[in-house]
Amino acid sequence: MKVLLTGATGFVGSEVLRQLFENGHVVRVIARDPARCDAIRKRFNVEVFHGNILHAPALDGCMAGMDAVIHLVGIIAEAGENTFDRVHRIGTENLIAEAKKAKTKRFVFVSALGTRENARSRYHQSKWAAEAAVRGSGLDWTIFRPSVIYGPGDAFVNLFARMTRWPLNLIQCFTLPVIQGGNARLQPIPVADVARCFAGALMKPEAIGKTYDLCGPAPLRLREIIRTIAEVLGHETEEIQLPLKGWIGDWSKLLLPMCMLKGLFVQPRVLLVPVPVEAAVVVAWLMETFMTKPLLNRDQLLMLGEDNVGDPSEAMKDFVIRPPNFREGISVYLK
Repeated sequence: MKVLLTGATGFVGSEVLRQLFENGHVVRVIARDPARCDAIRKRFNVEVFHGNILHAPALDGCMAGMDAVIHLVGIIAEAGENTFDRVHRIGTENLIAEAKKAKTKRFVFVSALGTRENARSRYHQSKWAAEAAVRGSGLDWTIFRPSVIYGPGDAFVNLFARMTRWPLNLIQCFTLPVIQGGNARLQPIPVADVARCFAGALMKPEAIGKTYDLCGPAPLRLREIIRTIAEVLGHETEEIQLPLKGWIGDWSKLLLPMCMLKGLFVQPRVLLVPVPVEAAVVVAWLMETFMTKPLLNRDQLLMLGEDNVGDPSEAMKDFVIRPPNFREGISVYLK
């Protein structure tokens, strides 16, 4: 099958491309900067189309001769013209229009677990609008909603892993921040399983018109995820409770430095320190203001404040995936 792939140089896209290649598909990728595709062009002999999904005229001809589209482009932070709405909704609408023009019927789209009508975060709102465009397109669509995706080179597990290593561990006084107590539940899933579903959907007519949750076998609270990452890397962990909170209420937030100083005396133990959402909002605002690629933004805080769980049974049945438990999954590459 001839497949147009967007987001081919990204974390998920590179694994999807690898599996498409191994399954014998012919792949064309869209790139704003073709030079970034030199490595995958040599490795997989892909065709590179110079285009930008944000600008419809730049997509003219990208679908010519293609049997299917796998659309993976997405952002988790806005920058310049790359807003959530433009990248997720308008970019998807532009690709749908081009697919119709080229009579390319099969359309596979990546959304996100937690996407729903009236979502709190603008990220989920834009994904919901993109899903609506896909469902109303008249194409043979399939939508996947992944939870947190992990694997070699990911930006989630590896971020916390770096925070336990020199020099960040010393700078942080051997602590790891746990926003809002880390109570939100997530269901991380390996990138290889996610890519298997995307590549497999092309050959499964029964997947047409379906929306799948892609997630791990069991929900984990954020603090459990952070603790597991630290423990896999050989650190003992301890959850810190803010002292005297029963006496002084919210003033206990002033005692955070005491918890951080405690970390200096318990290395290699890693202390999981609860960070009040008010403090996290300030940090996120500062990052958005002064960093071109902030590690945290206020929209992400909204998502971290709510559960991100789903039902993987339909995807496990249709695509024969068996995601491992989180500890086993990250142990493969973190060590």
